[in-house]
Amino acid sequence: MKYFFEVLSSRIGYSRIGRIVFSKERKLFISTPNIIIPIRNGLMRQLNFIQEFENHDLFKVSKEIFLKIGFIKEKFKNTGFIFMNNGTLRKFQDILLKNTITFSEDNIISIIPFNIPTTCITKEFAKNEIENYLLHVDQILKLYSNLHFGLSIKVFNYTELFNLYIPLIKQNKNIKILNIADLFDNLSNFRNILKIISEIKRILDNNLIIMASGRITPKIYPILVYLGIDLIDSSYLLYLSAKNFYDTIEYLLPIYKMKYLPCSCVVCKGNLKNLIDNRFSPEKFDLLCLHNLITATNYMNKIKQYLTFEDYRGFVEKSSFDDTNVISALKLLDKDYFDQIRYDTPTTQKVKRVQCYGPISYYRPDFREFRERAVENFEPDPWTSLIILLPCSAKKPYSQSKSHQKFQTVLKKFPEFPTFQEFIITSPLGVIPRQLEDVYPVNSYDISVTGEWDNEEINITAGMLIKMLEKYDKNIPVICYLKEDYHEIVKIASAKLDQNIIMTNIHGKTTSDDSLRSLGKIIEEFKDFYLNKGHFEGGDYTSKSWNQKFIKILDYQFGPGSGRKIISNGLKLLRNRKQSQINLVDLKTKEKIGVFNSPTGQINLTITSLNKLIQSPSTFNKNSIVFNGDVINGSTLFRAGVLDYSNDLIPNNQVIIFNKSKNDIIGTGKLLVGRNFLKNASTGRIAEIIEKKKKLKNQ
Repeated sequence: MKYFFEVLSSRIGYSRIGRIVFSKERKLFISTPNIIIPIRNGLMRQLNFIQEFENHDLFKVSKEIFLKIGFIKEKFKNTGFIFMNNGTLRKFQDILLKNTITFSEDNIISIIPFNIPTTCITKEFAKNEIENYLLHVDQILKLYSNLHFGLSIKVFNYTELFNLYIPLIKQNKNIKILNIADLFDNLSNFRNILKIISEIKRILDNNLIIMASGRITPKIYPILVYLGIDLIDSSYLLYLSAKNFYDTIEYLLPIYKMKYLPCSCVVCKGNLKNLIDNRFSPEKFDLLCLHNLITATNYMNKIKQYLTFEDYRGFVEKSSFDDTNVISALKLLDKDYFDQIRYDTPTTQKVKRVQCYGPISYYRPDFREFRERAVENFEPDPWTSLIILLPCSAKKPYSQSKSHQKFQTVLKKFPEFPTFQEFIITSPLGVIPRQLEDVYPVNSYDISVTGEWDNEEINITAGMLIKMLEKYDKNIPVICYLKEDYHEIVKIASAKLDQNIIMTNIHGKTTSDDSLRSLGKIIEEFKDFYLNKGHFEGGDYTSKSWNQKFIKILDYQFGPGSGRKIISNGLKLLRNRKQSQINLVDLKTKEKIGVFNSPTGQINLTITSLNKLIQSPSTFNKNSIVFNGDVINGSTLFRAGVLDYSNDLIPNNQVIIFNKSKNDIIGTGKLLVGRNFLKNASTGRIAEIIEKKKKLKNQ
């Protein structure tokens, strides 16, 4: 079988959506992330188990007998199987020899076991065991080079020993699954977990399936998926069932303590409630197994729903509130691994609302990416005469809120209004130029407001305010129209700035008539203070505000100066019926410049517009891919067609596709994956084509 696993798209963190291609001929595709359901005798005797899981995607068998039972093969013929024997490596080799034909079939793959009888080992003993294991595994992989395998990985709490596995994995292309067997048994070792996960992502082929097994409960499924785990072995639930534990997701409760079964599955509605007090009932054990597996499956379905359609990072945060280890892992991942994870995380997602749950949300990768890109790419307009700091609003974009409409009413009374620069102060995103209020995540986030800022919020926002105001002439006045709860931010910033920051008098609410009059008076007093306003080369500051907004959005996406290179003649806006997209048309040439997508706040530029950005081959270093050819066919760009790429590629961004000579733009696309995937993968989907250069008749 030539194809085995392909990544379909990246999601926030290391999470991703993919599929295992067991058989293209039979169209047997297993979606990931997913859980593996174990098959055992007691479960197979339950009609309810057959009915509940006959349409499940992936099963685990651990006994040789299950490979030969015709009923299983027939009943689950449209699913995949993973064979994981619990015996020794020698026993596995015997099974492999006797069942080579079975393992060559297109819906089964075997995991090479790594089982040693002791759990108390020194580092030297563990190193020797791993080296001995890898020596035998290498022989198996070469002897059965036509078969696919999974490799079991154990590090015994010594993360440096993971390096022993890397040469073998790189040298043997028939390793398709990495079964991380003991890493997640203790989440308090979150530093070790993150170190190994980051090494896998940094060094190894990103088309390898990452599988987690061991002492894993459904409660930690969300963080596992966030860390890029594709498959989770649910076998540990059978052990917990044998110990009389009932899984509620939040807790594992002894079944004999249960007075109310908080579940409506077939088990809980059936005979389980009558067996609660019977500690030694074999039937109760089987029923508990079934309930716990159903609970795990339902939870994984919920995870997949959020991963596909909702803000998955928010879901992970909510699920972690009663587990300090998960919270610590998220914070550490956000801060210490941002330079790696930013190239796996999309900068945009089509969601209605992104909930912020306090400090755990402050450094999520899409928020941090926005802050850094906004500071780096935002350029002051040369005609700016006044800077105004405003509070945020619950409604997004801000300008649609009642409070900001009142602010705008005051500002627009002044003919000089186009020369005013507005900044919205907010947590946890920091300082938002008015022109970027439609960009994700500014257009989507939501955070509870108490009027009190913690130190981290203050430092994030003050630091960003300093960097933004430093871009301006120090003689431009800064009007602070903020209530007292914002003043500490301004105080910290003003101590490090030379600008004259003027505080306004807020009477009650910022929307009160007295407060708005105070704002008007301050503007009247200082609007003429900076005399060098209104004059710059190449344009007119009285142009429509939408023009300025789109110029700043293009700068945000493609770098400073990009907007004015593309929008030089003004714009005509053509909205679609659903108002979700706006076609941008050059007012003078009537050429289409691009399409603004309201849900993401991003602009997809046409090839014609991109040619205005690319002045020479030296500009290839941004948002670019070099295609192995001169003409793109089809609607998807694959890894095999990529000769070279820039180092800033992030999922969901628009990418410029050059021909192999790097002297012609032949297409544009929406990235499905980022730089890290391109670096470490030889196959897979890279981008969806948005536009491609038309073929000439003689081509």
